[in-house]
Amino acid sequence: MRALAFAIRTLTRLPAGSAPLEKEERSLFWFPLVGALYGALCLLISLIPLSSPLRAALAIAASAYLSRAFHLDGLADFADGLGGGRSAERALAIMRDSHSGAFAVITVVVTLLVQYSALQLLVDEPLLLFLPPIFARLMIVLASSLLPYARAGEGSAATLVRRARPFHFLAPLVQVLALIALYWTLGFGARAGIGFLAALLSSLVVMVIAHRRLGGVTGDVLGAIEVMAESAAMIGLLIPLA
Repeated sequence: MRALAFAIRTLTRLPAGSAPLEKEERSLFWFPLVGALYGALCLLISLIPLSSPLRAALAIAASAYLSRAFHLDGLADFADGLGGGRSAERALAIMRDSHSGAFAVITVVVTLLVQYSALQLLVDEPLLLFLPPIFARLMIVLASSLLPYARAGEGSAATLVRRARPFHFLAPLVQVLALIALYWTLGFGARAGIGFLAALLSSLVVMVIAHRRLGGVTGDVLGAIEVMAESAAMIGLLIPLA
């Protein structure tokens, strides 16, 4: 259970012990389950008898609080790095800077607007609202398993990414595919599948950009992948309604 505790400590602010985990890559198995915690939180918020816009805002706020805004911060740093750094070295240096520039602000604001707009519809469909956080945490596993760590030294997620291998993605993928199969039996299979494919496509695009521009991923890139995948999943879940 140390791997599960490590996954919870890594992806949330919840206290889950402090015992070190020698093989951090084992925690990747549990990332979709941690995503389910976020999904359950959003589902509970959707049941509050308030207006849809307010429930959407509360869902975003609660998720940001539970994650310490770690993923949003990663998205901001990644945007600043790509926008201001012509070389990989310069981009990585910018991403280490704690200050946020115009690229960061614009990217985060636009992304949150997209999420807010999508959530106003999804809060009235709690079962579907449960899925995006799970899909997004699976995409962190995908990127960690397939791409190298971009920095030469240590940094956020360095050990996890360097020790992860492609097979670490298989078990979490099976978990999510089984969940999508369950949604088929509930009549939401097509929308769940489209949401998953949207999250996957978004993640692959970010992974290609990160590999070309930075040479791999960092903790900030993984955060960006999570936020972009979650946003894409929300849009994908709504496409059949268009």
